[in-house]
Amino acid sequence: MNHLFNLTKKELRELLTPGAIISVIVMMVIFMSIGTLIGGEIENATAPSKIGVVNGDPGGDWSEFAISSIEDMYGAGAADYVVILESPYGDNDRIAKEMIEKGLNSALGIVPGFSQSIDAQEQTSIEGYYIFSNSGLLGSTASLVTTAIMPEISNRISHKLVSEMTGDASADFLLSPIKQNTPFTYINGEIYEGVTPIEISTSIMSQTMMVPIVIMIIIMIIGNMVIASMGTEKENKTLETLLTMPVNRTTIVSGKLLAAAIVGLVYGMAYMVGMSFYIGGVTGTAGGVNLSDYGLGLGLTDWALIALMIFLAIFCALGLCMILGAFTKNFKAAQAMMLPISVLAMLPMFVTMFSSWSSLPPVMQGVLFAIPFSHPMMVMNNLMFGDINLVLAGVVYLAVFTLVIIMITVRLYKSDILLTGIGQTRAANLTKALVTKRKKA
Repeated sequence: MNHLFNLTKKELRELLTPGAIISVIVMMVIFMSIGTLIGGEIENATAPSKIGVVNGDPGGDWSEFAISSIEDMYGAGAADYVVILESPYGDNDRIAKEMIEKGLNSALGIVPGFSQSIDAQEQTSIEGYYIFSNSGLLGSTASLVTTAIMPEISNRISHKLVSEMTGDASADFLLSPIKQNTPFTYINGEIYEGVTPIEISTSIMSQTMMVPIVIMIIIMIIGNMVIASMGTEKENKTLETLLTMPVNRTTIVSGKLLAAAIVGLVYGMAYMVGMSFYIGGVTGTAGGVNLSDYGLGLGLTDWALIALMIFLAIFCALGLCMILGAFTKNFKAAQAMMLPISVLAMLPMFVTMFSSWSSLPPVMQGVLFAIPFSHPMMVMNNLMFGDINLVLAGVVYLAVFTLVIIMITVRLYKSDILLTGIGQTRAANLTKALVTKRKKA
């Protein structure tokens, strides 16, 4: 046990270098900063924005009604958000300059003869003025708000016209004979009122989409570190010294795996913190549904299972990397060995992000189950929807897979392949001898 502790401590010192720790902290801070920045931009973009009004029909009853409708939409703060522009209608340059001076991104223009056209039962229009600047993806949000105001003004004018002819009650009915009903959604055996599947799906996605991404990143980073470490040890001849020490090979393998798995788990937690800020900022305004209210929240036991599966998946990845690393001769050759691990990590990431276990065909379910990295990627969804049998089966499979990988790795460490290379094993030498005999014959 003392040997295992010392080897694990040695591996941790080699893996947790100051450069590696700083890089993880920097990445975490970057994700957190981007998430906070995007969240702030979304909050600013969705907040009430100032809007200007150019009245080309001054004194008209319907133009005044349109302006009062805009002010009514803003409520008590209308005086701070609705700005009546002094520029004359039709002078677009002056209108644009006044909008810039008053910090407006959008304005509405009521055309001349607006009231007269409505009284004559003729269609008329409200024009839009916009100031465009290179302010990123969310820079056009103000124009969307302005565009949404126009049909609302039209709807209020329609309501007033109909009510003058038929009365308020009839106007409500004639303009909207069918009202929006309260949605009912069936979730995990319960009927919930006032929520739609899209709201539930959006909230679930905002919480679960980071897990596959983080696991894929961690597997690739830690896997590359382990394979590169083995290539470097062979290149520097330090592996020979380690293998000649009076320490059981199982202890050596376990120490390397345990140290790397601990580092992977630490990295994973750091990345998950950063990604939670990032994804929370990106999807902060979407959904807004508290999943716990609909029986989809996760408890301490659920999070413990998630952490266990992530830890076991990292163990599996490291075991595979150590097996692949056994066939590397130097640091350069080790880099190419990451390709199969990368493919196995990316495939379930894309599948689980855009699909669910139950919606996959049986063949694809079998493929996904066989890949050990799939289980921690889909565990959150499975726990939310009560598929505990699949979760437990995944834990058992990962545990068995881990033990098998450790056994294979120990066998490799007990053989001479780590020192002599794959071309110098007994099987390889026997094959070479047979080929040589055939050539001579």
